[in-house]
Amino acid sequence: MDTKTFPTFPLAELHAHLSTSINPAVYWQIARSQGFKLPKKNYQEFIDYVTLSPERRMNLNEYFEQIYHPLLDKLSSGTYAVEKATYEIMTGAYRNNIQLIELRNNPMKHNQGGAIDLDHVIMSMLRGMERALLEYEDLSAGLIFILAREFTYEMNEIIIEKAIKYHSRGVVGVDIAGPGNPNFHFKDYKALMQKAKDAGLKVTVHTGEASDANDMWEALEHTDPLRIGHGIKAAYDKDLMAELKKRGVVLEICPLSNIVTNAVKDIEELRFILQTLRDNEVKFCINTDWPEVIHNGHLWRQFQFLKEKSILTEEELKECNQVAFDSTFIPSGGLNAYL
Repeated sequence: MDTKTFPTFPLAELHAHLSTSINPAVYWQIARSQGFKLPKKNYQEFIDYVTLSPERRMNLNEYFEQIYHPLLDKLSSGTYAVEKATYEIMTGAYRNNIQLIELRNNPMKHNQGGAIDLDHVIMSMLRGMERALLEYEDLSAGLIFILAREFTYEMNEIIIEKAIKYHSRGVVGVDIAGPGNPNFHFKDYKALMQKAKDAGLKVTVHTGEASDANDMWEALEHTDPLRIGHGIKAAYDKDLMAELKKRGVVLEICPLSNIVTNAVKDIEELRFILQTLRDNEVKFCINTDWPEVIHNGHLWRQFQFLKEKSILTEEELKECNQVAFDSTFIPSGGLNAYL
C-alpha cells in the first residue's frame, strides 16, 4: 500500500468473509499442497476465474453456486487451510493499514461437510487469529460466526452454541447470511438470537442487499441487530431510514461488492444510495465484503474509489471510518482482550 496517498489514517474493517478474503495466490498454494483439482490449470487463468470486477460481474447467487461454495469454501476447509487463511487475512489486513478487523465465516462450511470435527476447525481459526495478534500488537481482531439461511434450524443452533462456547476466545458476534430461502424467516430465530445476546455476543444480519426493504423490517423486528450487513435497499424506504436512525443501527456498506454482484446498477445508483442515507442521518461504514476476489477490492482502494468518483468526500469517509471504530464488536486490548 502507498501510505503517502489517501487514506493515511488507520482503517477498520467490519464486514469481510473468510472465503473471499483469502488471496487467490494462497488458494493456489493450498490447492497444490493438498492435492485439490482446480477448474483451471494455469495460475493466471485461475486468478481470473475467481476474481470479479466492474467489467466482469456475476449476480450474487450465480457466484455462490459456481465459485464461492463449490470452490472457495472447499479450498478453505480443514484445520490447515482455515488457520493459514485466518492468519494470512489478518496480517495482510494490518499491512494494508487496517488496525481493526472483524472476520466472519460459517464454520460448518469449512469442516468438509462434517468430515472434520467442528471444534477443531474453530480452534484452528482462533490459532490463526491469535498468532496474528501476537505478531502485531496494534492489531485488534475478532470472529463473527454466520448462521445460514439455507441451513436447518438445528444446524444453526449448533453454530450459536459454538459461538457462545468460544466467545471468551475471540468469537465476538453472530450473523445471518446466505442465498435467499423461502423457508427462512427471521421470526423463527428471535429466541436463538436472544440467547446469543444474553451470552454477550453482538448481532449483525445480512439483509437489504439482494432482498428488499420488507426483509430489513422483519430483521429489525425479530433480531434487533446492532448492525446490518449491506442494507442498501433502505435508501428507498423513508420510514425504514427513520427507524434505523432511531435505533442507531449501523449499515455495513460494501461498495464494490454491490457493484460487481449487480446489487446496485452502477456508480450513479451507489452515489444516490450513500447520499440518501447521509441525508437521512443513517449511520454507515465502508467495508470490502470480498476484498481478494474483487479487482482492486482492498479497503484502502475502496476509500480511494469513493473519493475519486466524488461519491463521498474525504471528510465524509473519515466519518464513516470513525463509525466503524465506534461500532465494532471487538473489545479493546488486542490479544490481551481474550487472555
